[in-house]
Amino acid sequence: MRIGIVIVNYNTCALLRNCLQSLATYLSHGGEETIRVAVVDNGSTDGSAEMVRSEFPEVVCVEAGENLGFGRANNLGVRILEERFGEAEYLFFLNSDTVLLNDAPAILAEFLDNRPEAGVAGGNLFRADGTAPNRSFASVHGLGWELPAFIKRRLWPNEPWFNHTSEPRQVGYIVGADLMVRRAALKNREAFDPDFFMYYEDIELCVRIRRSGFEVWSVPQARIIHLAGQSCTVPNTKFQRIQESKYIYYNKVHGTSHARWAYRLAQTGYRLHAAWGRLTGNHAKRERYAEWAEINAAAWKQGRQTRENRHTTKRDHE
Repeated sequence: MRIGIVIVNYNTCALLRNCLQSLATYLSHGGEETIRVAVVDNGSTDGSAEMVRSEFPEVVCVEAGENLGFGRANNLGVRILEERFGEAEYLFFLNSDTVLLNDAPAILAEFLDNRPEAGVAGGNLFRADGTAPNRSFASVHGLGWELPAFIKRRLWPNEPWFNHTSEPRQVGYIVGADLMVRRAALKNREAFDPDFFMYYEDIELCVRIRRSGFEVWSVPQARIIHLAGQSCTVPNTKFQRIQESKYIYYNKVHGTSHARWAYRLAQTGYRLHAAWGRLTGNHAKRERYAEWAEINAAAWKQGRQTRENRHTTKRDHE
């Protein structure tokens, strides 16, 4: 198996169909160019698994039976594919809300072929019209990401997180919607850390691979539509999940002290925005940021309890 493609799905039947149809245009079979695809369905109730089996019989459909989250479901898909077809040379993690605009898997694999020091590659992501840029990569998150927005705009002025050039460039991490990994760069580990349910697992993976001596690259020749991330509003449930994953990430990658400072900076920013909304009479802003401050505090507390429970369990086992 040259490329193992894993797509995680949760109640996105129509989007998944479009994604698989775009993949089918470029999949080649046989010989050294063999590509295998697995869809891991996270307990969908919209008929997604039935659709895959009836319309795309060549795709391996894995029913998880529950919502495993993003990383664990991807890991399951890799295990199933490699049990059936042997170890892949490259693993390509693709979101169900994507549509290929060209043969992105082959383009990324060829790039990795020609650059053995590269461990991760991803293409340019576009919005629904296929021309407007969408967030494709970013720098690795640190304390600077927790500063108020007006300060961050000074740190990263006009940074589009999109490769507008025709040349590949090294980046901090690739967005998980179209992330290709050199299998050997994983060092016999699973791709995604199972402690993350959703969000930040793509950053942690790229950091881990970079620390093992490989590079992370944006390859603009690979072009993919990504339909997510176009709304400016963030539901509270999603915001809470992001905050919880963020503090798991900071603890794993930068350590407890760094995570604590990240929390303090973020919390200060939310409180300042809420206070400014109160002073200016912007009640919607005041209520939104006050609520986010509460959610952020709850996420930090939950993460602290989880870490304490892990330490207790580890001591008990010892």
